[in-house]
Amino acid sequence: MILRRACLALLILLGILVGQARADDVIDGRFGPGALYRLVRPTNWNGGLVVYAHGYVSPDQPVAITPDDALVISLLAPQGFAVAVSSFSENGWVIKDGSQRTHQLLGLFTAKFGQPTAVYVGGASMGGLIAIKLAEMYPGTYAGALAACAASGGTQRLADYRAHARALFDFFYPNVLPGSAVDLPAGTDVTQDIVLPAIAAMTANLSPAFAMAAVDQTPFPFATPAELVESIVTALASNAADLAQLQSLTNGHPYFDNRSTNYSSATLPAPLLHAINAGIDRFDASPNALQAFAHNYDPSGDLRLPMLMLSDARDPVVPGFNQVSYAAAVAATGAADFLVQRQVQAFGHCVFTPAQLGSAFSDLVLWVQFGIKPTP
Repeated sequence: MILRRACLALLILLGILVGQARADDVIDGRFGPGALYRLVRPTNWNGGLVVYAHGYVSPDQPVAITPDDALVISLLAPQGFAVAVSSFSENGWVIKDGSQRTHQLLGLFTAKFGQPTAVYVGGASMGGLIAIKLAEMYPGTYAGALAACAASGGTQRLADYRAHARALFDFFYPNVLPGSAVDLPAGTDVTQDIVLPAIAAMTANLSPAFAMAAVDQTPFPFATPAELVESIVTALASNAADLAQLQSLTNGHPYFDNRSTNYSSATLPAPLLHAINAGIDRFDASPNALQAFAHNYDPSGDLRLPMLMLSDARDPVVPGFNQVSYAAAVAATGAADFLVQRQVQAFGHCVFTPAQLGSAFSDLVLWVQFGIKPTP
């Protein structure tokens, strides 16, 4: 839900700036088990096609072409690029289905309008991870990739970060929240039972929150106390809101494992670290659950096409370790020359100006077509 709101706010801003897409041809259709698609070929088509993967949509929302999709079309179609988008077959954290539906868009577009001269893949937030997956799996299909505010550390890393946040919160603020990092009572309301009590506890005593932020496993992004509280609450709320949906990916098996985690810090005193490691709740993941998460998706770093990543310096939804992790994975495969990462000095998720996002895509196109590598 948090991912969805942030991406929507960004794209509404873009839509206001560029207005409605000017297109000769717009085709809406249905494919797969319940997925919708929209194909747009603008009047001044330059031969390029962008297949776009939208961000997270809450599972309680109807499957539909999202406002994110429509507004991306309104940004790129006036520039001459065709755009293809899909609702996916279902909502939630759906990397597997989202990747499949997004990849199928190229065939649908080609059947209707002919073969494009160059195909770009893009996505934001969860959709950014989908774009990474497609870029890694199909380097011969896509010419370049733009991953904005992407969960590029992978599903497991992001879920673990949020679960570590909940386990540490329970250690520092005991008996404030219901349930645990891996289980919640039936009927738990995320706002009333998680967000508001957490804010109240930290408002009353902020010192433990600073201690949580000093732990290596929970690198909360912040520059002010208010940002710290928001980052912690975002992690707690995301852990709670996505718990049931993520467990559905693992057939109900627990996916968080901190049995052997040594909670560490360069700044906390040794006695406090000892107390954390001795007193924090420990959880045991199922091997089947970890394997399911790997399929949903842990990036390999095997990058063989130009990718430009755009992120916020202090993103409370997908913190900076995501970009660090992906850069390390790409470097380990010897593909560092294919990756350029840009960071906007802002707090928030997908907090980019239209100029920053438009410049990133334009620079990606110049890189692909003329070999002019963008500056980081």
